[in-house]
Amino acid sequence: MGIKMCVSTAALAAVAVLAGCGTTVVDNSDSDDPTAQLSEAELTGGEGRELAESDTSPLTTGVIGDPGAPTTTIPLEGSAAEVLLEIGIDMSRLSAEVAGDGDEDATIARIETSWAAITDEIKASHPELVNSIQATIDMARTAVDKNRPADADKAFSLLNDLIDKFTGDS
Repeated sequence: MGIKMCVSTAALAAVAVLAGCGTTVVDNSDSDDPTAQLSEAELTGGEGRELAESDTSPLTTGVIGDPGAPTTTIPLEGSAAEVLLEIGIDMSRLSAEVAGDGDEDATIARIETSWAAITDEIKASHPELVNSIQATIDMARTAVDKNRPADADKAFSLLNDLIDKFTGDS
């Protein structure tokens, strides 16, 4: 009986010690204070976190941003034919980039942005090509999203034929 009593006492002591190590959470769910749901450790900067400012009131106007950050948009210059040729050049690189040799996300973003910029001009001059070109852009996007270099090659091949039709080189 003595051993069982010692084991029971030791287990009870361990439970009491471990219970004292829990995180204290103050639940003021009825409060309008945004910090009401934070634990004491989070409020005091424990666990590697601190409040950014002492004023945690919600932002009612303005936009949060870095005014010194460079803009990510590049104005497109040139005719639809010139921009379409640039899309073709970007698309020619896409397969190798998808295979692991580059930044395919930046390339497909440039392709999609360029296409969006010239779509109306192509609709006006060659409406029969719009859906086909869009399909090659979609195929290129799928190649990037699904990591399929062969789809990028196929999209490039089809786009070349469409560019030839647009420029009258076919």
